[in-house]
Amino acid sequence: MRRTMRAEALKLCTLPGIWLAGLLALAVPMLLAWLASSQTRRAVETGQLGALYDTSTTDSGFTSLTVAQVGFVVLGVLSVSSEYVRNAQAVGRGRQLTTSMVATPGGARRMVAKLTVLLGFATVLAVAATAGTLAVARWALGGVEATWGNPWPRAAGAVFFLVTMTVIAAALAELVRGGTLPLTLLVINSSAVSFSFLLSKVTPLARYAPDLALAHTFLTDTAIQDPLSPGAGMLVGAAWGVAAIILAVLLHARREA
Repeated sequence: MRRTMRAEALKLCTLPGIWLAGLLALAVPMLLAWLASSQTRRAVETGQLGALYDTSTTDSGFTSLTVAQVGFVVLGVLSVSSEYVRNAQAVGRGRQLTTSMVATPGGARRMVAKLTVLLGFATVLAVAATAGTLAVARWALGGVEATWGNPWPRAAGAVFFLVTMTVIAAALAELVRGGTLPLTLLVINSSAVSFSFLLSKVTPLARYAPDLALAHTFLTDTAIQDPLSPGAGMLVGAAWGVAAIILAVLLHARREA
């Protein structure tokens, strides 16, 4: 198992698209946090709201982390889809599945190793993105107080949110044996139009969607009525994550068989 995990780690680190995903996950939320917090600071100092609704700093930095999931979605999809399709040089290369099957027989074991490596990589990246984004937000606020309360549980919620979305993205890529469809849907959902948020206008069951369930673990304002509590959101998110892992392992094992 250790050799399999080393092989999966090497494959993950040699995909150029993975490093692009990491750059997006780190740079984009930090940039947005700097822009938003700087605007808030100027509004407080001048007394003019401008385009802002208010000058609350409760979610400063944390809001920007929702956009970081774009990078994590790319990470999850590419880690799996690279096995099935020959990608362009810029987004991950090579059909690796045939080589992987010869080198490591046993689809379930191989997928468990892949997801273990992916979880480790995503967790380190999520911690770095969360810490960096919050640090930038606090610095950009200057003398304006960041009313975060106790930031540690919220930061942990943000990390869990990003890691869970990574695993779900990987499972969807395994489900369709490719990256185009899940990448398109998940990137749009996390950056342009949230399908879960639109669904929340129709049914309260939408709050059990993974992104909405986990959003309230680190955001105080999720723009949906009656969101899950942070504790319930963590449980629902964990259930989605475990289900995604089981689905990916079973699908991979069945296809090889």
